[in-house]
Amino acid sequence: MFTNVIRTALFFLGLTMILGGCAKKQLLLNTYVAPKKPKEVTQMLDQSTSSAGFLEIEIVKNILKADGIKSDKSFDSKLLSSLKKFITQTNFISISEVEDKGSLSLDMKVLVFEYKTTSNTITGLVGVEFNIRKDGTVFYSQNYKHNIKRYSKAGKQGLPSRAQLLSEASDYLAKKLIKDISPMQTRKLVEIMSLPSELEYTQKYAKDKNYEGAIKGMKKYDGEKTYEYYFNLAVYYEALASKTDDLALLTKADEYYEKAMQLSEGSNEIITKGKSKFDKYYKIIKKVADQKAKNAVQDDNSMFQIL
Repeated sequence: MFTNVIRTALFFLGLTMILGGCAKKQLLLNTYVAPKKPKEVTQMLDQSTSSAGFLEIEIVKNILKADGIKSDKSFDSKLLSSLKKFITQTNFISISEVEDKGSLSLDMKVLVFEYKTTSNTITGLVGVEFNIRKDGTVFYSQNYKHNIKRYSKAGKQGLPSRAQLLSEASDYLAKKLIKDISPMQTRKLVEIMSLPSELEYTQKYAKDKNYEGAIKGMKKYDGEKTYEYYFNLAVYYEALASKTDDLALLTKADEYYEKAMQLSEGSNEIITKGKSKFDKYYKIIKKVADQKAKNAVQDDNSMFQIL
């Protein structure tokens, strides 16, 4: 019996070592997912005249109501606050503080506003139409609804307040709009590849978020530069760039991803998947940079005409 126990223990120890040795090495990086309405965003970008962000939008503070709809004034205030909060978190949309009929403007209309309470339930439905337009042309139009449903055995004292539920509704609706028109920051796992023993320390640096040290170590290496080498170097550059969305660093990452693709002849799944995910992120950041440069040129030309 004692022998069987020893054998079992050794088996699980060996299995743990095998699994540990085969475990994937991955880095968790910041990235972005594209807007859900890319066509509309492209059209709005063409109308943008600001170099401050992805889009510059004026929020119309007077929220309209559909015929027969009486909403809570506090909801209007909460919705405006939610929009400002989430727009300023995007890094891609800025709020214009100047009223200009020639700029993109966001107006809203409450289509549905229902709110009912009983001794132990709250039910409701809030629906809002969002429109982004310029000079009478509508570039984006979408309506979203949020259901409110709460129940408490304890009665009213166990239910959330009206203000809390309306805040939740306004946050939900604002987020739905933002996801349509702005890239959203998220996180992704990127697998890194095996390297020669002399370079394994760079992987530890990267795990510890010392991306500069990892890149420096890779650059000092005089050995054979394989597709694994270039892929990991690309990942390190992407990881460093993801802290600040630095286009110059992303351009270097793109260069090394391309090198890894060439050397592997597009046959390595880790490389093709990693490159595909990177391309989506790089495309978004590059598009923003291109738009800023385009707007900056327009601003310079306008200044020259004034002078």
